[in-house]
Amino acid sequence: MITHIRVKNFKSWQDSGEVKLAPLTGFFGANSSGKSSLLQMLLLLKQTIGNDEVIFFGDENSLINLGNFREVIHGHQLINELYLGISCELTHSASDLFKIPIQFLRFAFDTIIREEKSTPIVKHIRYISLPDGATTLWENSRLSKDNQDSGTIDIQNCYGLSRQPSINFTGPTDSLPQFSFVFEEVFSHVYYLGPTRVHPQRFYHWEGTHPKEIDLWGDKAIDALLSAGVRKLKSSTKENGVLIEERISEWLQKMELAHSFQLIPTGSLENKNYEVRIQKSLNSTEVTLADLGHGVADLFPLLVHCYYVPVGSTLILEQPGIHLHPKAQADLADLLIEVITERNLQILIESHSEHLLNRLQRRIAEEKISVDKTALYFCRNNEGVSNIDRLKMDEFGNITNWPENFFGDEMKDLFAMTKAQRERQKKAEG
Repeated sequence: MITHIRVKNFKSWQDSGEVKLAPLTGFFGANSSGKSSLLQMLLLLKQTIGNDEVIFFGDENSLINLGNFREVIHGHQLINELYLGISCELTHSASDLFKIPIQFLRFAFDTIIREEKSTPIVKHIRYISLPDGATTLWENSRLSKDNQDSGTIDIQNCYGLSRQPSINFTGPTDSLPQFSFVFEEVFSHVYYLGPTRVHPQRFYHWEGTHPKEIDLWGDKAIDALLSAGVRKLKSSTKENGVLIEERISEWLQKMELAHSFQLIPTGSLENKNYEVRIQKSLNSTEVTLADLGHGVADLFPLLVHCYYVPVGSTLILEQPGIHLHPKAQADLADLLIEVITERNLQILIESHSEHLLNRLQRRIAEEKISVDKTALYFCRNNEGVSNIDRLKMDEFGNITNWPENFFGDEMKDLFAMTKAQRERQKKAEG
């Protein structure tokens, strides 16, 4: 799990300060306030893995396309240096699989990148042992143990080396390869679903593949669901776990979006074509996913994503309920709580939904999720510089520092409407 992030001179962020992440972390704020940029920082590091560049700003096929160093650096001032920092705790099986030493299981990483002659250059890399942060295990091109130099290594990118794991830890000269490998392992468990989803189709062709993820627009959601059906994957490792397809159907019912759905082959099995047939209500006719509104089509990949990614993963969701009606937006909070609890997922969301937030506050008051499992932030942009405040929420779900009128002033609107109605009524009677 990623426990903290920090950026400096990244887009609208001069310095975010240390931002603590929880199992459920939400970023709220006005448009262009910097919410997305904090999540993009993680995607930027993820897409750099396996690339030949110091840092990969992206192209049309990547998770994000940030252009180049000039577009990313704060104020487009090339004299500024880009700082990216994270802290991590390994909670998945890699620690046992690769026999990683204890000091690698909780670590902090930061890097500084600058541009020289139109080329990004790594100025600084550092890995620090947590929780005390007192031991720097690797810094720049010097390997250190007990503050003594023990050799040098040429770095390849902003986090060290690519795909060169030192599985058998034998000494300080293995520090950077080992850390780089653990860094890659952390980000291999980070998944992203963008705010705009792929348009639903009437027919889906499946070649029997088993995708690792459903991609940023959800275009592999049906492949993943068919794969899950073949492998009999369940919604949870607990006793109440059911087949993923069954759990998705239950959520569609709960959100009052559909009564049921099924994936059925069309034509001969050799054609490998399938369609999603959805029954809106108990007595209604089944229709294809393409014949329903944006709400179901947008939610479908999200539901698949939440139950298909490996246990212990980090899932980044932008505007998850953008096309959902208010009740479904509220129910979305219950979905997130469920997968955090039963699948040990870490969920990072960017949202404008007060219905989602209100339901989350209610569930905290009802002790369905503890307040320490959440971290909520409000972002604002003042004259081109983003700032962030953590929302202060108590154990009863009360937020004491919520920005006034961000979700509008409902009571003021109601009073104004009543006043206008009375004035019109007087005119009509006069």
